[in-house]
Amino acid sequence: MGKQSGQDQPLGQVTLSLPDPGQPPAWRRHRLPGEGVRAALGSADSASPQFQGEWFVVGPAGSTHRKTDSSLLSPFTATFEKNENGSLKVSYAMTRGHRCITWSYVLIAAAQPGGFSVDNTAAPGKGPEEVQVRDTDYSVFALMLSRRRSGGQSVLTVSLLCRTWVIRTRVLERFVHLVRAQGLSDNNVVFPDLAGPGLSGWGGSPDPA
Repeated sequence: MGKQSGQDQPLGQVTLSLPDPGQPPAWRRHRLPGEGVRAALGSADSASPQFQGEWFVVGPAGSTHRKTDSSLLSPFTATFEKNENGSLKVSYAMTRGHRCITWSYVLIAAAQPGGFSVDNTAAPGKGPEEVQVRDTDYSVFALMLSRRRSGGQSVLTVSLLCRTWVIRTRVLERFVHLVRAQGLSDNNVVFPDLAGPGLSGWGGSPDPA
């Protein structure tokens, strides 16, 4: 495993360092800006203007993901917009070569704070999918968890969303902690390949801590 530095990491240079089982993650040992965000979700609407807008999906992880798939995964964004009926439209855009591939779905708010179900009314026969915003500070990162069934199997996905392509170290720690808490390993984490042709514009400089 690679060692994390104490600095922000551009996406193309990210290395994972799993926490020592005998030590709580650094973000649990020290109070950080945005600490207690999950509790705040109890009163804050995940579909609020703070959460809406464009996010970069910088760290997908899941039960069907493998680290070796990174070369096949192009950078993509997720844009959240609140509909008039209170639902949340999520629009994705992925760059693949010189093409832009888009897809979208609608999230219906659940009783649990930060919880949603995917509206499958336009896709009869498709199994239910539950989505939850597990942690966010609105301005830097968001951690989302989804569960669905496909082919009789449960499919779990953890997504790290950031406002830029640079991952702050304390955010990466939270992501790794959630991934491990779901029974996944670093081999299930796939970072998009930013080295492809025409992707130089997706890069970024480290943000100040």
